[in-house]
Amino acid sequence: MQSLQRFITILECFTAERPELSLGEIVRETGLPKPTVHRIAEAMVRYNILTKDTKTMRYKVGVKLFEMGSVYLASMELRDIAFPYLDWLQQQTKESIHLGILEGTEVVSIEGLESTHSLRLKVWIGKRAPLYCTAIGKAILAFLPENEQDEIISKLSLRAFTKRTITNKELLRKELKKIRQEGLSYDRQEHEEGICCIGAPVFDRSGRVIASVSISGPAVRMTPDKVQKYKAFLIQAVENISQRLGYVS
Repeated sequence: MQSLQRFITILECFTAERPELSLGEIVRETGLPKPTVHRIAEAMVRYNILTKDTKTMRYKVGVKLFEMGSVYLASMELRDIAFPYLDWLQQQTKESIHLGILEGTEVVSIEGLESTHSLRLKVWIGKRAPLYCTAIGKAILAFLPENEQDEIISKLSLRAFTKRTITNKELLRKELKKIRQEGLSYDRQEHEEGICCIGAPVFDRSGRVIASVSISGPAVRMTPDKVQKYKAFLIQAVENISQRLGYVS
């Protein structure tokens, strides 16, 4: 915790008015011991959080913070653009709707709306879920570039959440291939007993999958006939979101 506090203290020294600082300036600004500041600053350089000019020996903010800020801004833009379509989708289906993004080997819910039924799936913003056994996760994983998909699958430990969970990586790859062909993903009680979901990918202007949307509900309501009906609504919603993001199919 102390190291984290010192890390933040050093980072906060950099402002728009003072984008470059020497080691001595950071020491004076923070009041921390010089060896401590040097050790932390050099570690930040190694991770591209700061950069260091080899001639002046001055530090400035690195590209990693720009990348992280861009991710944050993109997710905020995505939420604002997607929300009207998520709301429309919830009105059409009356079921719980999630918008998720990839983070590491998991999918994170960044927006959602709960079903209007008394028996419903709770929507938790910020909730993490596995990629390989959720519709919202598989919809992203299936459309990643092959090398990225392989890298993620290699890191996955396919834990069985229910008796229907795919726990074999070759079977998972076959499932992802089918999803890519159809454009829709399914969770038939693979992550939670009694819960079924259908998902679809969202693409940005470059054609890259950046998110997914899912419809979730109790298996007693998510019957094959209902799922078939919901497919058209879901496809329309994700196509509208993708188009608003600049995607041209």
